[in-house]
Amino acid sequence: MDTQTSRGAPHGTSPAAPQLVLSLHEIDRGDLAIAGGKGESLGALTRAGFRVPEGFVVTTTAYDRFVEQGDLAPHIERVLRDTPEHGEALRSVFEAAPIPADVATAIEQAYQKLGAQPLAVRSSATAEDLPQAAFAGQQDTFLNVVGLAAVLTAVRRCWASLWTDRAIAYRARQGLERAPVKMAVVLQRMAPAEVAGVLFTANPVTGARDETVIDANPGLGEAVVSGLVTPDHFVLRKRLFGFRIVERRLGRRELVVRARVEGGVEHVTPAPLHESAPRASLPDASLRALARLGARVAQHFGAPQDIEWAVVAGEPWLLQARPITALPEPTERPKKTPDNPIAYFADMLSVRPYPMDLSTWGPGIYDAVLRSFSHLGVTGTRFADTFVEEDSVILQIRDDTKYRLSPRVLLAPAWFLWHCARHNPLHWRALPALHEARERARVLESRDLGALAWDELVATIHEALKLPWPLLGEARRRYYPRAMLAFGLLQLALWLVEHEDRLDALLSGIDTKTLSANRALAALADTIRNTPALAETFAQHPPEALWSALEAHDAGRTFLADVRAFLDHYGHREAVMFAVLEPTWKDAPAVVLGMLETLAANAPQPDTAQLSWEAARDEILAHPFLAPAPLRAAFTEILAEARALTEIREDTHFYGTLPMPILRRVLLELGRRLTDAAVLSAPEDIFHLRLDEVERVQGVLPPPAQLTAELSALVERRRARRAALAGSPVVDPRLYRRTAAGADALVSGVSGSAGVVEGPVRVILSPADFSKIQQGDVLVAPFTNPAWTPVFQRLAAIVVDSGAAGSHAAIVAREYGIPAVMGAGDATRRLKDGERVRVDGNRGVVLPARAPEPPKSASAHPEEAVS
Repeated sequence: MDTQTSRGAPHGTSPAAPQLVLSLHEIDRGDLAIAGGKGESLGALTRAGFRVPEGFVVTTTAYDRFVEQGDLAPHIERVLRDTPEHGEALRSVFEAAPIPADVATAIEQAYQKLGAQPLAVRSSATAEDLPQAAFAGQQDTFLNVVGLAAVLTAVRRCWASLWTDRAIAYRARQGLERAPVKMAVVLQRMAPAEVAGVLFTANPVTGARDETVIDANPGLGEAVVSGLVTPDHFVLRKRLFGFRIVERRLGRRELVVRARVEGGVEHVTPAPLHESAPRASLPDASLRALARLGARVAQHFGAPQDIEWAVVAGEPWLLQARPITALPEPTERPKKTPDNPIAYFADMLSVRPYPMDLSTWGPGIYDAVLRSFSHLGVTGTRFADTFVEEDSVILQIRDDTKYRLSPRVLLAPAWFLWHCARHNPLHWRALPALHEARERARVLESRDLGALAWDELVATIHEALKLPWPLLGEARRRYYPRAMLAFGLLQLALWLVEHEDRLDALLSGIDTKTLSANRALAALADTIRNTPALAETFAQHPPEALWSALEAHDAGRTFLADVRAFLDHYGHREAVMFAVLEPTWKDAPAVVLGMLETLAANAPQPDTAQLSWEAARDEILAHPFLAPAPLRAAFTEILAEARALTEIREDTHFYGTLPMPILRRVLLELGRRLTDAAVLSAPEDIFHLRLDEVERVQGVLPPPAQLTAELSALVERRRARRAALAGSPVVDPRLYRRTAAGADALVSGVSGSAGVVEGPVRVILSPADFSKIQQGDVLVAPFTNPAWTPVFQRLAAIVVDSGAAGSHAAIVAREYGIPAVMGAGDATRRLKDGERVRVDGNRGVVLPARAPEPPKSASAHPEEAVS
């Protein structure tokens, strides 16, 4: 164990006359009355052999002498009796009173024994650092005090700080306002700490006794304790063979506090983290050393401790230790639960599919997804069998919907390894079937529907329904296995180097079609901001009137050419996955113009705190475990293939939905012809029919009277049934919503993206409302999909009734570094527009916003001193 370089006389050997000054090694537990809480703790640590900065304590006897000689007792009684909330007058009397000569002499002698070096001068009241009252920051501390005159002034001001308004109020709240409180003062040598901060030997939030929480920042610890910075945050968990780092979150390091040569401290603004690859302020070995040191301190005092520490010349020094107050009882650590497939269905079934969807697009895309896993023995119910339906009208999803294993699972390992060996996920885009299907989709979309015969239109539907497999399923079937293997190996590698928390960062920055579309929209928004004529047009017209307004001037027409190019490439993005009638972007360009209006309103704010994937990769590669070149190369290859998993999933979804606008337009063309033949009231009514029912027409228009009557009756009956179900969701939120996490939670769900932020609620029920979004809003929505994600750049957080951690919206939220709560059930009903909330993406809950905190006192500082 680290020990002090010199030891004083054993405790209890001090002279009979009360001493004005005691060195730290003369103080031990039981000396609260003479040394105050801080002095008693530091003395006990010194005597126990811990590395504590050398120093001495100006005892409460000296304080009594000061109060007696200055005749201050009547002033104290009067303030406590008449105006206990106003200590300013009393402090003025204290700071004007002279220090008794014998006290000043004793301080000078002790100061000279320390080499007359710069000191940290800290208050140590007898009602301080107690198990029931920490008094953290309630009395004053002065850092880097240079010269005897300044030391004496600092001591006097520490005595006076016993009577600050905040200290008096704190004692009153703790029931100590009438207690005989006195003040000692601790003086220790200063040294320039390389890194400093605080350590809790139990988790102060969860109460977990096996967790150590460390907050750290370069420079003096004042920055951390006074809340001047967002520090690096680490959580270590006690294992059988030491401590394991289970959470690692880099702070912003807004400033560094350093000692000045002439005395006092200065606040230095470091280079922004994004200008260089950010690194943790402490290496892993130092974190474990601090955790072990904290555990020994807690064992010595017999209770969990709140510790201030500093690292000087690579060695940790203890600056303070006090019991953790208000430590909650430990609760059972939440277990990671698998995603509920029902939650994903809720995200895709925000609009009730029509009978036409049940017989066309629904099974087309659903079967392509299932088929991509069938060779591994994973299967599920048919799309239509997933629902409880009545006369082809979906009532609700079955509550027993789940994926199942088939006998083919026995061959799954062989199939899995075979695909891993043959199909490198880095080359998935070269799949010939994908290119052929994309070209086929372009051909189908280019057809002149009005010129096609009835049978040709029906044939176009069947051709379009063959596309989801080559566009989506085939690539997943071939390339998912090796990408999934790489993902598992990546998780294992991160566990070995204790950087599991870097997984999300390593999987960020993937150039998916979703993010590519979002960047393209952001570029169009920049054009609006930078072109006065465009900015004026967007400011003066609602989204539905913008297209015609833009066509009225040259800048607008040039801009619309760019919008058309965007829609040609990205315009098939769906509004709702299983509802073909809902228009895509190219079918409803006003939605895109509304998004552009929102995006152009404010320039995006760069997220400098978000760790880039390259920086995370370099941080992992710097670990000693990966020093050998073969291991570094293997890790780099595994990372590249694991990143391809997200790319394949997102981009095959992008390609897989290419047929949606084709199907919509063909079906509406058939509906138009049936409307002209007096079978339907409107072209959209065709969606109340099934495809096989429409095919009965066989191109005979108008159809026979009996068939016309049957089809018309089906439409009317199903329309009425659907209208009756308008208030009933297809997926009951009770099937996936989690129990509220605490009585203070407004809504709860599952974590989609980590982080905590506050902001005003903005309830958005459909893409048509995108123009209402303001910078910094908390988006609350019934569902989301990739078509919603462009507006995420302007949001503080997202809260979604449906979905789970693997939903597209959650993936993009993690990419943008904004908190997300998914599967919240009824957030759109519970939360109101404009209501300020606190979104905790770490826990998956939404809480009321916190009341503004009063400014922290600039005089309450931690300090770093060392012998």
